Amino acid sequence: MRASASLALSIAFFGLAPASAAENALSGKWRIERIAEVGAFDASKASFDILPDGRMATTVGCNRIAGKPKIDGEAIAFGAMAMTKMACPPPLDDIEAKYGTALEAARTFHIAGDELTFADGKGDAVLVFRRAE
Repeated sequence: MRASASLALSIAFFGLAPASAAENALSGKWRIERIAEVGAFDASKASFDILPDGRMATTVGCNRIAGKPKIDGEAIAFGAMAMTKMACPPPLDDIEAKYGTALEAARTFHIAGDELTFADGKGDAVLVFRRAE
């Protein structure tokens, strides 16, 4: 009986790799501070949350985006993500489109204190976040 319980636990946890140090550093709630090519926006409705296992959920106030970015050291890539498809009113529709473009352009991330920056392949900041309290 003990062997079968042990086998069941092994099967239950098979394939669940521990989070990397980078995923742990990113874990938590972040406020979106800046989006490339976007001026002022209502950041009070925007969020970027990363769970300890690396899955994320984010919004700029209309649709929700969820998935798991690929993280390798300080490299990050946002592949296929799930997204709701509500019609967002202007100017939120444009902000959301530019946010999606910025996520797709992100290639690296850097954390300095409570600030998280995603940069494109040229090293230009495309998104800036601040750790939420």
